[in-house]
Amino acid sequence: MNENKKYVELIWYQKYDKLELGEKLPIEKPNLPFQVVETVNKPRLKDLEEGLFDVSKYYPENEYPSNYPKDWKNLLIWGDNKLIMSSLIKQGWAGKINLIYIDPPFFTGADFTVRTKLDGEEIEKEPSIIEERAYKDTWSGGIASYLKYMYERLVLMRDLLAENGSIYVHLDWHVGHYVKVMMDEIFGYENFRNEIVWCYKSSAPPKRDFQRNHDIILRYSKSREYIYNTQYDLYSESTIRRFDRIDEKGRRYKIVTKRDEQFIVYMKDKGTPSDDVWYYQIIVGGSSESVDYDTQKPEALLKRIILASSNPGDIVADFFCGSGTTLAVAEKLGRRWIGSDLSKFAIQVTRKRLLDIHNSKDLTEEEK
Repeated sequence: MNENKKYVELIWYQKYDKLELGEKLPIEKPNLPFQVVETVNKPRLKDLEEGLFDVSKYYPENEYPSNYPKDWKNLLIWGDNKLIMSSLIKQGWAGKINLIYIDPPFFTGADFTVRTKLDGEEIEKEPSIIEERAYKDTWSGGIASYLKYMYERLVLMRDLLAENGSIYVHLDWHVGHYVKVMMDEIFGYENFRNEIVWCYKSSAPPKRDFQRNHDIILRYSKSREYIYNTQYDLYSESTIRRFDRIDEKGRRYKIVTKRDEQFIVYMKDKGTPSDDVWYYQIIVGGSSESVDYDTQKPEALLKRIILASSNPGDIVADFFCGSGTTLAVAEKLGRRWIGSDLSKFAIQVTRKRLLDIHNSKDLTEEEK
């Protein structure tokens, strides 16, 4: 039993089946070999020269980051992420990943049926036998099954994180409060960094409730020595109007009078430091980013996360990669990456997106 009086723990049905309360839960860690289906090894330096990245911003003098090995190969893996992560740990990846972002199921009871469009027509792809088994393991016992599912995977992610690493877990009102307590237990209450609120506009509001127009993203670090690069929001129009003068170098400024003295105050170039409420619109059909994937997230959302909690050459992972947004943005920003998904359709969508990376939104431009 944990004797720490400040210790709080989430208990669910059969969490301690055949174990004493508070005893550490064993997580099975098999080591399974990965079967290579395809290797795509287009020289990255050539990509840089072709303008797919902002060389001047991320690669001064057209050089790789010192921590980016020339022989590195990014990994896109199809399969159960529990088996994938345990195999990665056994193969020496523990403590190597600098940033993990995941967008797991929200406990909505949805199955693994994929809905997409082909030649303008809506089609459904039925789940495979592997996906059906995962569905039963995740949902058959209700919330207890889901929490067990998440617990096992979050423990493996903690083991994979580097000491300077961070994890972002994207959830909504269904289970966000449960997973927060679970992550306090796994990562430590003291390593909780932020509950980020992602706001967006959605469909018509319900008649008897306030409209739900936000998700939450729980951010934890592995230790107190974590990577963090301050991000900035553009100034509002009203703020810009207050700096109503421009000098010969194009810098905006205003004149402030204090005690009968006048002072020049320049507007800082970077904007205002970002807070924990973010406004990005959801991806809808017809968007330039859309790949017709139901749970696709905007690239700008992942850009902020990756820039804030990793540096060029670092390893970024997404073990529920879905439409591949995390991996596409990591690729554009010069990070190494590892991605996986249980859905073969998700892997196919992600693969195509990565191969067609030059057609995706240009993240090297300033956000508008």
